Amino acid sequence: MILGASRARLSVTLLLVALSSGCISVHRPWFMEPTIDRDWDNTLLLARVRAAEGKFGAADTLLSRFATQYPGTHEALETAYWRALFDLDPSNHVASFTSAMASLDAYLSERRPREHAAEAATLRRIAGHMDELNKLAATALAEARDSSATARVTAPDPRVDARPPVAGDVSLPTPADAEIKRLKDELAKANAELERIRRRLAQPPPSKP
Repeated sequence: MILGASRARLSVTLLLVALSSGCISVHRPWFMEPTIDRDWDNTLLLARVRAAEGKFGAADTLLSRFATQYPGTHEALETAYWRALFDLDPSNHVASFTSAMASLDAYLSERRPREHAAEAATLRRIAGHMDELNKLAATALAEARDSSATARVTAPDPRVDARPPVAGDVSLPTPADAEIKRLKDELAKANAELERIRRRLAQPPPSKP
């Protein structure tokens, strides 16, 4: 009995020495992983679900809350990319190109390693292009309204110089009309390209082994 007890104590001692020296590798179960890793996986998953449901405000709140809770971390930096991606979703009517570009600029200005640097740079160029198109379209629409208002003011009184319509009379498009059509076509193409990229980037990440 004494010999058996001595061997048991020796085995325990050797095991403790091996563990303390790192000779034995122990894999921690998922519930022992650092809290930030679990919180980030859960937050990103839930934010993407909310965005897929069209609840972009809720998705943005989740990401913003995480960044506030874990400031300065790699995961907090990644929230800027995902917030911009959701802001650029064509079905998101509460966001703006300005907020998306601000998030992307902050993300790209970081010198720390980033998971989506190339994608963020592409999205930033598209967002800037679409923002310019929107501004040009707004300017062209305002000029068209001014031209229409001026034409109504300067038009002769039809009661003074009225004539029946002549066959072949055609209302030709004005330069402003042509410019508006061109801008709308470009904006539609940019929106289609953005949607294609958004769908590709929003694919679920591969599951961790």
